[in-house]
Amino acid sequence: MKIPFLKNSWKVPVVISVILLVLVTFSNFYGLLTDKFHFDNPSSYFFMLLATVHVVYLYAFWFKLTENEYPDKEMRNLEYGFYVVVAFYVYKLVDITSVVFGYSTYDDLILADHFLIVGIAIILGYLSLCLITLYVFTIRKAKIGNYTTDCYVEEDLDTWP
Repeated sequence: MKIPFLKNSWKVPVVISVILLVLVTFSNFYGLLTDKFHFDNPSSYFFMLLATVHVVYLYAFWFKLTENEYPDKEMRNLEYGFYVVVAFYVYKLVDITSVVFGYSTYDDLILADHFLIVGIAIILGYLSLCLITLYVFTIRKAKIGNYTTDCYVEEDLDTWP
């Protein structure tokens, strides 16, 4: 007897990714050292732009799997752009980790009592987002397929004069 939940097990990482994106985007406006939300920081809005690329990729991933389609050039190009987004996630992970675990260097600052708890939660959010994203890449390769360039050349032959 097959369990229907495991048949569509690719949906779980997509939903978890969206939830993590919302939490990480929300925490991106939070300043650990100041214990305040900063909505005037342009880098937080840049992160939202990159998170939009993530959501569009997850939508394309969901669409390809539900419609049982093959990968195309648009999805391949979107995934290449998504690699930059994942690299930015790793950068933010390293940046937050250096702040949180280097808290002993901030002797002159009065840090909030929950500095470590919130910092570790943000680190776990970024780490989970990176790991789930890598898992989505493996699911894409297994269920949707590789990006083969041979079939793209055949598609382009139709447009030659």
